[in-house]
Amino acid sequence: MDPVLHLLLPVLFLLAMRIDMRKVLMFAPLAIFPDFDAVFELHRAVFHSFIPILILPIGLIIFSKLKRPEWMLSALLVQFFLASHIVLDLGGVAFLWPFVKDQMFFDPVVNFNLQGGVNFVIHFDYGWRPYVPMATTDFVSETGFAMIFLGMLVGIVFRREAWASIREMGRIVRGFFTGRA
Repeated sequence: MDPVLHLLLPVLFLLAMRIDMRKVLMFAPLAIFPDFDAVFELHRAVFHSFIPILILPIGLIIFSKLKRPEWMLSALLVQFFLASHIVLDLGGVAFLWPFVKDQMFFDPVVNFNLQGGVNFVIHFDYGWRPYVPMATTDFVSETGFAMIFLGMLVGIVFRREAWASIREMGRIVRGFFTGRA
């Protein structure tokens, strides 16, 4: 999945759940953090494994619970953004790296066909396959472009609300950098 969707989908989900916009936007870059394992030429291995995705954030959650309860929402957002990346990449992730080099995958297939009646088939393909380092990926895929285009259409239809949201996000970002949030 392209970085735009890795960033956009969890942010929209959390905003729809009415989580504090400031915190959502502050931790949103964590949604694309796992893709930085491509720097080590081990894309979908190093930062897609259980250690940075589960162990470290759960440690932060436990620390928050025991020592800093005011950090709990932030710790949960860290966990959510990191885990959302893995869920969206389940077409092939070396989740147990460095112990198991194979990739686990989950590929749901939904077919809908109207020829000869209504045929609706759901098939799940899952399992393990040998690790194959991924090549480069598009920054914006066809699906990402479609999401951006849909967002632009919604922004045009709901332009008053969209401009109000953009002004509010600008106010939040300025407040974050000036210390007047």
